[in-house]
Amino acid sequence: MAALAVRVAYVLQSQASPLCTAPQMDALYHLEWARALVRGEDYAPGPFFRAPGYPWFLAALTFLCGEGLLGPRLVQAAVGAGSCALVYALGSALFDRRAGLLAAAITALYGMLVYFDGELLLPVLEVPTTLAAVLCAVRAGDRPTAGRLALAGLLLGVAAIVRPNVLLWGAAVGGWLLFRPGATWAARARRASLYAAAALVPILPITFYNTFAGGDPVLISTQGGLNFWIGNNPVSDGSSAIAPGTRPDWWGGYHDAIAQAEVAEGRTLRPSEVSRHYAARAWSWIASEPLAAARHVLWKLRLYWTDHELGNNQEEWFFAREFGPVLSWAPFGFGLVAPLGLVGWALALRRFGRLAPAWMFVPAWCASVVAFFVCARFRIPMMPVLAVFAAQAVVLGFDALRARRWRALALGTVAAALLGLGVQAVPREVDRTPAKGLWQLGVLRAQAGDAVEAERLYRASIAANPRFALARQDLGFTLLAAGRAAEARASFEDALRLAPATFGAHQGRIEAAWALGLPADAVSGARDFVRAVPGAFAAHYTLARALLVAHGAAAADEARAALDRAAAHAREPRERFDVAFVRGELERLAGRPREALSAFEQALAQRAEPDAEGWYWTAQAARLELIAELGDVARARDEARALVARFPGDPRAAARLARWLAR
Repeated sequence: MAALAVRVAYVLQSQASPLCTAPQMDALYHLEWARALVRGEDYAPGPFFRAPGYPWFLAALTFLCGEGLLGPRLVQAAVGAGSCALVYALGSALFDRRAGLLAAAITALYGMLVYFDGELLLPVLEVPTTLAAVLCAVRAGDRPTAGRLALAGLLLGVAAIVRPNVLLWGAAVGGWLLFRPGATWAARARRASLYAAAALVPILPITFYNTFAGGDPVLISTQGGLNFWIGNNPVSDGSSAIAPGTRPDWWGGYHDAIAQAEVAEGRTLRPSEVSRHYAARAWSWIASEPLAAARHVLWKLRLYWTDHELGNNQEEWFFAREFGPVLSWAPFGFGLVAPLGLVGWALALRRFGRLAPAWMFVPAWCASVVAFFVCARFRIPMMPVLAVFAAQAVVLGFDALRARRWRALALGTVAAALLGLGVQAVPREVDRTPAKGLWQLGVLRAQAGDAVEAERLYRASIAANPRFALARQDLGFTLLAAGRAAEARASFEDALRLAPATFGAHQGRIEAAWALGLPADAVSGARDFVRAVPGAFAAHYTLARALLVAHGAAAADEARAALDRAAAHAREPRERFDVAFVRGELERLAGRPREALSAFEQALAQRAEPDAEGWYWTAQAARLELIAELGDVARARDEARALVARFPGDPRAAARLARWLAR
């Protein structure tokens, strides 16, 4: 009941967070996917980019609870409380009832577990599915009947369609079943085969969907190669989830990564080929720089075992404390549980033969995260299992105290203290300030239209960490919108000095140059953008536009070359529209009406309906003018009238096409 009470209290308190009603990044992706499923729509045709387990679960909650988010979060709180019961069962099965109760109490009051149970993210389902898989594997090891082995394998498969990382642990368990002494080779082979076959039962339908509906033979999802590259490249910091040269938003980064791979390969790629491309790039870097790669792995290992909750899409611990006061009373965190857990884990090695499934989970999960990149969300599924070992360490310490085994007690205490010092020695490179959280709050206030509060939060973020480039970038956009172009330009330049590949800062600096009436600076800034991020659509497109506005037909050749490069990187219909539209303007200025007409028609093929900004009508007006210029005024007039009749409720139709309607 305590586990449920604290989770419900946190969910209710967190309603004050702007992220509660306006999820961002991964949470928004999961929510949009779930709502599409409820509407009967195919959210992302093709093989799954991400494992579908949690979005399917969220879709079921959305169907049952409606469009609001409080109901699903409360159900998730109950699921999180149920995970504590699984921890009790695991602790009791591995050790005794005392360890089970203490481990359940740790899980019930572990701050970040409570936090993630209230988020629209994978951990709320990862934790119970992996716990159930570990518990059943332990029981199958105790008495390897066909039913127990099949259930253990089935639960491994269920956990894998939530987070495929767990398959590394599953492979270790399969090896343990195969090589564990005490039975004939044939019997061990049958056990391991049954376990593996049962694991495939939940997975194979997804593989069949990917292969036949998605047109690509992918086991579960296609994000593995890209994530491996994100965590293993020359500029990786070990925790940021942004691929080099891509935009920091969800869909922008997704499309940029595909475009980069296709440009590099010189052809259109299937999703599995995109994944293999990035995996090959990562392995190529590892092979060419083995010492640097080894140092990087050690760095990620250090981040993994550090008492700091590294944010991913958002600064989790900042938002947890800011909007969940109940969590400030949570007595358990990584700095306490990890050292005790590692002591208990080391002591349990003496009983490896029986405890192997749970014992192997800790290093297997750690390896599956460190292989990619590290953040609080990715390591959290390990914590309930580690809590079991931590509880056993405490129980053994208590027993040693009662029995007056002072030497064993002293050794255990010293080991836990030394590990605690190591875990709590957070590297100075890790930003422990509230800068990222304040910046994210600023972004949310800006989205809500409160520019004054957004500026205050951005400045507070910069004060907390003067080297945080994104706060300076978004402060620049706030200043630019307020008409303070000179200040905005300075803020963008500060951001670029700190992080030269920051997408938005490049674009903002160029916009500020236009606002200040400095076209030469805008072109210079666009060239800097291309040099800094040569694989980005936005860089080449921005250069083409800057050349067109600043120099017109005089820079036609360079602008065409920039547009060609932009077209090669374009993935979204809007990007293809933008390239074709600017090409139409360029050819029109160059006195080539037929080429201009063709370009505007290509643009309109990418945008069949009017957009909020009005670019559709601008393209239609330009197209009609070119048709008339080429000698067919009657066709231009008839098409204008047909367009107005097609969109009678859009006043922009008559406004942009008035000259043709009057003829």
